[in-house]
Amino acid sequence: MRLALLYLSLLGLSFAQESKPYPIDVERNGNVYHQIATPFWASEYPSPVININAHAKGFTTIKGYPSLRTKKDSKPCEVKNGLYHPWAKEPNSLIGFYTINPVENYEIVQTPPASIQENFTFNNGKTDMRVGDKFLYVSYAAEGYSHGIFSPSQSQEVTVEFLSTVFEDNPKIFKRINQSPTLPNPEQWLYVQCTQGYNVFVQDSDLLKQKGIKKGQITGYGDISI
Repeated sequence: MRLALLYLSLLGLSFAQESKPYPIDVERNGNVYHQIATPFWASEYPSPVININAHAKGFTTIKGYPSLRTKKDSKPCEVKNGLYHPWAKEPNSLIGFYTINPVENYEIVQTPPASIQENFTFNNGKTDMRVGDKFLYVSYAAEGYSHGIFSPSQSQEVTVEFLSTVFEDNPKIFKRINQSPTLPNPEQWLYVQCTQGYNVFVQDSDLLKQKGIKKGQITGYGDISI
């Protein structure tokens, strides 16, 4: 529950939106990268604020892709004018936000003492950790907390939230595993509904380069404007 509330308060997500990170292969410039996709934009102050003609009613045509796995076969997409950001309050054409992160997995190699186990909050209330259990798809959320999937050897996987420094501070207890090459630059994506009857993905940086699209601004915690 703490994890879900953190997403709601900081990132403007709904309980209906899937919050689990998941593995994904993305192709960029002919290279394939094994990454994870997380359905939100991280940080206490997620950015950028994207202004799609928010000063005027109506619709604007942008370009996006059928999949964020490859930047191929771009399509026109007419979306509702407005501010596109996790803190946007007015309804627009947004379906969801995604971040592409490097794979970051850890294995427990020494039983964590109670003082360390207290740093973890599991969505099923579980706190028992054993050698050989794993923490998968770790990524930063906000306010010094990260999240991921707890994969115990003797029961089902659950989502988990924890202090972001817990693995770095305890290298004799948690060993990083399954490292893979990372994308040259971090990526944030929007998934939007088009009036044409289909949906597209568009990267935030690509969208800001399109004609007439500007950056908005963060005016306070939880508040944005044009």
